[in-house]
Amino acid sequence: MARIRGSTVGIVGGSIAGCATAVALARLGCDVHVFERSSGVLRDRGAGIMVPPALRNDLIDGGYLPPDYPNDQLAARSWIVADGTSCGRRLWRQPGSVVANNWGVLWRSLRAGVPDDRYHDGTALAAFRAEASGATATFADGSSQTFEVLVGADGYRSLVCPYLSAQTRPDYAGYIAWRGNYPEERLAHRALIDRGDAERTWFMVGFAGGHGIVYVVPGFDGRVDPGHRLVNWLVYAPPPPGLDFAEPTSVPPGGVSADLYRHLDRLLAAAFPADVQAVVRESPLDEVSIQPIYDRRVDAYVKDRVLVVGDAGAVCRPHTASGATKALQDALCLERLGHEHDAWADLLAAYDVERTAASNALVELGRRIGRDQVKRTPQWATLTPDDFDAWTKATLAGERHYFFGNAADS
Repeated sequence: MARIRGSTVGIVGGSIAGCATAVALARLGCDVHVFERSSGVLRDRGAGIMVPPALRNDLIDGGYLPPDYPNDQLAARSWIVADGTSCGRRLWRQPGSVVANNWGVLWRSLRAGVPDDRYHDGTALAAFRAEASGATATFADGSSQTFEVLVGADGYRSLVCPYLSAQTRPDYAGYIAWRGNYPEERLAHRALIDRGDAERTWFMVGFAGGHGIVYVVPGFDGRVDPGHRLVNWLVYAPPPPGLDFAEPTSVPPGGVSADLYRHLDRLLAAAFPADVQAVVRESPLDEVSIQPIYDRRVDAYVKDRVLVVGDAGAVCRPHTASGATKALQDALCLERLGHEHDAWADLLAAYDVERTAASNALVELGRRIGRDQVKRTPQWATLTPDDFDAWTKATLAGERHYFFGNAADS
């Protein structure tokens, strides 16, 4: 039986999933190399991501993140609806602790745990061949290396996933998310953000056919004090007429046309309180992106000596905030199982069972949230707090999730 300690591992993808997995496997005594196709762009991603407080604590306690890594904990989310006033009408303050992160800051904190001579940026996987004793990876520059274990951490368009699962193409959900983020110092109209700071909340704006989200995350320099953070916003809605996202793609900043931007502007004017409109409109045309929403169940997380982590496996809709969370949980799971098993065969078998089931369950939860918060939205303005509570319990269908206040710190 092949032993874990001393084995060679190649990780395809060097973002949050790849770096966390590299730290986990190095702790188990593996000789780990990470291959990232891009060069120097990951540190500049300022998108906001949420993780559960318990996961943040586990990563700090486990040494994946330094004790002082920049993050900001919020206590609840405030659901509001346009009512003709500047601030809108609050429908519900929903308890649920979350930890807000700057993607780039979190990545840099994890990347610091991977030695520079083990992180190879600008190195793209071209193909790989799985063998009984491992896998040989061939890269775009023509070089190749053989590893005892190969890890796919290469995202939702993974080249590794097709080896494990017949279901490899993400399914389009039929709607999109408009997205933007910018330095808080740009913000001229602070009413919404100041209310969030006072109550330690982030905001959900309900409208017919979707919802919007506004929250702040640490700045690139790690500061979390007002005026020095990043403002993040999303608007989930049907796509503008004529756009087809059946093939996995996205519209990056700089790719949104003036006509598309006017579509967003009309939606804001029709359905959002003025305070929220002011926050979203601080993102000019060239900074707005469109993220079509996809998801994917998978058959397995392991085949032979090949495994996947993060979005290279199951892909969850962003409503579950499980992109980074799931990847970090995958890494922690690998380390935990590596302390329980000495041989790769035993670790991989246990990892496959645990993470396939957990990740596919999150996919189903994301589909229910998308159904209830986008595809079949309620009459938001008529909901009482008791109605909201019953509605979210129906969406969860017995699941626990930190966004919804039924999983106190997990």
